[in-house]
Amino acid sequence: MNVRKRIALTAAAAAVSGGLALAPAAGASAAPAPAEHGKVTVQRAPANCPRGYLCVYPKRDYKGTPKKVRSNNRNLKRYGGAFNLPMSAYNNGTQCSVTVYEKPNYRGRHAKLNRGTGWKFIGTNIMTIYSNKWCVR
Repeated sequence: MNVRKRIALTAAAAAVSGGLALAPAAGASAAPAPAEHGKVTVQRAPANCPRGYLCVYPKRDYKGTPKKVRSNNRNLKRYGGAFNLPMSAYNNGTQCSVTVYEKPNYRGRHAKLNRGTGWKFIGTNIMTIYSNKWCVR
C-alpha cells in the first residue's frame, strides 16, 4: 500500500474513532504494547468515581477500590495502592484533560486522558502514576 493511501486510511480511522488514542505525549518514549492495552473508551463514569475526579483502579475494567484525585499532585507515590500498578483509570473531571506521569514532579513517561474517557486496561503503557496535572495543553 502506498504512503498516501496509508495516511488517508489512518486519518479516516482517527475521524471515525473521534481521534481518541492512548499515546504518550510528545517527547515520551512509548513501549510496544498489544493492541488492547491502553484502549480509550468514552462511556458513562464508573459509579465509584465521583464527578470532578481522576480515578485510578487496581484492576481492569474499573474494578477494585479506586484511588481518587481532583487537583494537581506532584507526588502520589506515598498513597500507594492503585498508583503503584494502575490497571485502569477514568477521567471524570468537569473541565479538561488530565496528564498522568510515571514519576513524581511531572516527570517520566506520561499520557493524557481526555475528560469523560477512560482506559479499561492500561497494560504496560504506564507502569505507575506518581503525579498528575490537569489541563495540560
